[in-house]
Amino acid sequence: MKFPVHIFLVFGLMLLSGLVGGISWREAGYGSGPRDSSRAAEGPLREVAFVANAADGTVSLLDLASKQVLTTVDVIPDGKRVGPFRDIVQWVAQPFLERRAGPNFVQDTDLSRDGRVLFVSRGHLGDVVALDIVTGEVLWRTPVAGLFAGPMALSVDGQHLYIAATIRGDNRVEVLDSSNGERAGAIRAGQWPFAIQVSADDSKVFVASLGDMQKQASERTEDRDAYQIAVVDSGSLKPEMIYRFESGVRPFQVAPDGRMLYAQLSALHGLVAVHLVSHQRAGHIQLPVKPGVTEADWDFEAPHHGLALSGDGRLLCAAGRASDYAALVEVPALKLRGTVAVGDAPGWAAYAAADGLCLLANSRSNDVSVVEVASQREIKRIPVGRFPNHITVGFVPEAMLGSTLGSE
Repeated sequence: MKFPVHIFLVFGLMLLSGLVGGISWREAGYGSGPRDSSRAAEGPLREVAFVANAADGTVSLLDLASKQVLTTVDVIPDGKRVGPFRDIVQWVAQPFLERRAGPNFVQDTDLSRDGRVLFVSRGHLGDVVALDIVTGEVLWRTPVAGLFAGPMALSVDGQHLYIAATIRGDNRVEVLDSSNGERAGAIRAGQWPFAIQVSADDSKVFVASLGDMQKQASERTEDRDAYQIAVVDSGSLKPEMIYRFESGVRPFQVAPDGRMLYAQLSALHGLVAVHLVSHQRAGHIQLPVKPGVTEADWDFEAPHHGLALSGDGRLLCAAGRASDYAALVEVPALKLRGTVAVGDAPGWAAYAAADGLCLLANSRSNDVSVVEVASQREIKRIPVGRFPNHITVGFVPEAMLGSTLGSE
């Protein structure tokens, strides 16, 4: 992902406006107000997949029981453009970002613990919003540092959101109060922070780094802060351990017992494993490449992008984006069980709670593949919006899925 020289005009505006690091003001009073959504969901629940359609600015809700789209939520009710009075830096930067990488109004989503609030990082709009899932109303909106609101993670207790300020965000991950969007701190960890995970006990935050993708790959390796995963104490927000890699870290997964980590890397048709107790590299696996695939078929230097780990920590479902398949990999042995053909350019993977299904967002064919793990076959392909970018699977109260949401 490289950007024109003209983008430096944006940085000049940052300095002129006193917004060093890209932190801009929040539009006063926007949204209906705070809401504590950190309590556990109550009553009968249904498993739903939230599919982020980056180019449309919508999120499709898939019922995993019926494997149908329940409804689509507009997550940009305030519009597709940032105005100069809302954020002068983002207003200038957004057209350059879109010219280089296309529209991205939904980079990531997270679901509140009570299953009623959807958190959305809005890519090139450079902010995060919380929305009521039923009404679609915005509860709050907060800009993040830099020019791009990247991947997110919600704390296990549901009280904090961690958001990667990926592009020119001073190498930081913003920490927001999930009830009102107010800043609660920041993590400094690696150039161009990207994927984020929280440990099962909420004590650690894992932050991956892409390296500065405005630079040539040969130049990135000279920066010690590139290509790493930082293990951060969630209380102090300070890194406790740094794991370094040979290229940018894409989606990764931490085993439920906290002993192993598996990661996809830029320019790698495969996976690497790290032992989090001995702090040693534990192996790697090369995965198949579809005949005829070249670097020209990679999106943003990532031939593989999308990684999900089963609840028992024994099987990875990996999105082979350039080769259009889901790879099922047994871990910790790193043994390929098989591949399943899916849609065009799968860019994200997520397991259903029962682990019987792996879902993959196919960014070029605008659909979601449902893969049955036991039979190793695609059992359904569900059309969604344009450029599905991410999938969050969670449980929502059955009462929400009645006449209010309806069906499409």
